[in-house]
Amino acid sequence: MHFTSRRSLLAGTAAATLLLSLTACGGATEAADSPAAKYELVQSGVITAATQAEQPPFAITDAAGRPTGFAVDLMNEAAKRLDLKVQYKSTTLQGMLAGLSAGQYDIGVAGVGATAERKKQVAFTTPYYWGFTDVLTLKGGKETALPDFYGKRVGAVSGSVQEVFVNHEMGRAKLVKFKDQTALITQLLSGGIDAAVLGGASADAYVAKEPVRIAVKLESLQGSAFPMRKDADPRLLKDIDAQIDAMIDDGTYVKLYKKYFHDPVAADLIKERPNLAKQVMNTDLAPVQD
Repeated sequence: MHFTSRRSLLAGTAAATLLLSLTACGGATEAADSPAAKYELVQSGVITAATQAEQPPFAITDAAGRPTGFAVDLMNEAAKRLDLKVQYKSTTLQGMLAGLSAGQYDIGVAGVGATAERKKQVAFTTPYYWGFTDVLTLKGGKETALPDFYGKRVGAVSGSVQEVFVNHEMGRAKLVKFKDQTALITQLLSGGIDAAVLGGASADAYVAKEPVRIAVKLESLQGSAFPMRKDADPRLLKDIDAQIDAMIDDGTYVKLYKKYFHDPVAADLIKERPNLAKQVMNTDLAPVQD
């Protein structure tokens, strides 16, 4: 595996066939004076959340058909603390962003890069994670640098920051777009493509269970955040951010982070969430110094 510290990552509406409902608390209706009633939501008292069925470790569907993952766990805990329920609907990344723009969802719960281009379309919370961009090949591959993929078929999820990466950083490769990570990895394993570009955390999850390797690892230029409707209730966005900060302060965030990740917390994330510094100082989660 080749690691480079240079910063090289540039900045549908078919919603889901599967409805995944998970309540963070309470019953089906809310009294007018309840805490949940103070937010302007698609459905009163309920956060309508778009998620993905196969984006490990941020958002996946477990054996019982329930959404889980780091992003889902964070959102469920934030909603619980705000006395809100969450109703999940499974879709693609493009469906998530398009649905938010169309007012179908209140929030997207997945690992979504908060790029400048996307900020024209949706609002974002403060990043809750910061990672890497990885190029995966089958085990036994010899590639260790981006030029090794010139002329080869390289896959990425359509509409993702990884698609932008392939276009701008691997321009002499042949981009193949997929609707989701499941289709992307399936084609990599079958030999339909030579490489797949994923976020580092997702790549790590596949390396742990599939015969694939990380050929190239690059730092990301933006963190992962929760996208929200551009006209989302600013109180909800502010309060979700406040609850994530509260989870950092009481140790809940670090507990969840350790459940899903093994890499140190990125220094860029600590710049966005300064209270993380004291939680990871002198631990194996402390940022690696250049």
